[in-house]
Amino acid sequence: MSRQFKVTVNGREYDVAVLEVTPGSVPTSLATPGYAADAPPAVTAPGVAAPARTLAAAPAQAAGDEVAQMGGVVVEVDVKVGQTVAAGDRLLVMEAMKMKTHLMASRAGQVTRVLVAAGDAVEGGQPLITLQ
Repeated sequence: MSRQFKVTVNGREYDVAVLEVTPGSVPTSLATPGYAADAPPAVTAPGVAAPARTLAAAPAQAAGDEVAQMGGVVVEVDVKVGQTVAAGDRLLVMEAMKMKTHLMASRAGQVTRVLVAAGDAVEGGQPLITLQ
């Protein structure tokens, strides 16, 4: 069942249709893999065309990259280039929505690159540290 709402964002008014989903049922338009969730087809504004759905861009990452699981801010980096780590060692601490999360090494190896510093804002899927 679709419900209609009027939403104001940054002073612009939008008419929004929201599809109510019951547990266990997901509309096929939302279940299609590879599509970005930021372009829902039901959002329209008067005189503005609905945004086209596009394939989500895969972040550029190497095989040994440890990536951010979600967006946030790096609070603390616990490793340096050249340091040897074991699987499960803490690499860095991130904060998102006042919750701190630890990025742990997915495998043993040597740190070859540290791509972020404390205070950096990062996005989900962004490479943070490279292990070799």
